[in-house]
Amino acid sequence: MSQATPSTADDGSSRFLGGMFDPEELRRRNFVAVSMDVLILITTGFLAILFTKGFWAGMIGLIPVGTLLYFGWSSSKAFFVSQLLAIALAFVATYTYMLPY
Repeated sequence: MSQATPSTADDGSSRFLGGMFDPEELRRRNFVAVSMDVLILITTGFLAILFTKGFWAGMIGLIPVGTLLYFGWSSSKAFFVSQLLAIALAFVATYTYMLPY
């Protein structure tokens, strides 16, 4: 019988959060890439505020937010989850009057 031995080869997958977040991803990225990700998160959050302003404002924000979420989904699952958290934070900050919108 053959026994399964753990692989020592680095296949790039991470066990942290079910392989969703790879800590090495942040080490490989430069300052410009990380700052672009932060700008995309801020833009996603502020565009999500449109959904709190009524039907037509929500319809105007639907395409840009959908595009940014699709980009996040295609980029990495961790970035997509960060975008969802940015949207939730924008909603909470808007409804608690922490943002002046």
